[in-house]
Amino acid sequence: MKRSLLNVLIAAGLLAEIAGCAQIKRPAVQVKAAAVGSPFNQSGWVSLYAGEPCAPQIMFDFHGTRSMVSLAAPRRETEILTDAAKKNRRVHVLGKWRGGGQSNCSYVQVTSAE
Repeated sequence: MKRSLLNVLIAAGLLAEIAGCAQIKRPAVQVKAAAVGSPFNQSGWVSLYAGEPCAPQIMFDFHGTRSMVSLAAPRRETEILTDAAKKNRRVHVLGKWRGGGQSNCSYVQVTSAE
């Protein structure tokens, strides 16, 4: 009985040590939004939006260099961005900054994706 308890304690200690060494992935920094109507022109990766967006149009997260931007896109560009997200490919996105209903809600309305 004492030996099995000792084994459990050793295993728990090892798991705690391993968990302490794990790298914590920091979320990308949200880009400070430009003025509404300002142009957006960047290359990076996209992923499907995870969570509850601040505007119903938002469907994608754009990951540029050390930054993240929410994207909304019309149908043709949505197909391109969805394919890029599934295949983990870089995309070049052109668009305009928009503001959502909330004061801290800003996103890019995509006009072109390639």
